[in-house]
Amino acid sequence: MFPVMAASAVQACKLDNADVTIIYGHLRLSSIIPNVGDTLSPGQQIAVLGLGYSSETDGERKHLHFGIHISTAINILGYVQKQSELSGWLNPAGYLH
Repeated sequence: MFPVMAASAVQACKLDNADVTIIYGHLRLSSIIPNVGDTLSPGQQIAVLGLGYSSETDGERKHLHFGIHISTAINILGYVQKQSELSGWLNPAGYLH
């Protein structure tokens, strides 16, 4: 079984004309600003990171999990066990500026 990230936000959008789901993990749930169905703009704040060493960060330091899953299905796996399980994910480094 794979761990599911605590305190996550999910965004559905198109990237390079493909349907993708963007995952933001380890957020403070009470800080999530957009509501379901809202349209987001580039640079818009979505939330703040969860408190370090708390349940919001699974007891670890403050950090963000960011993933791009290829499909409209919500998939918030925190980690995978094998390289082959990454086939449905894009490398976000190619999209961050």
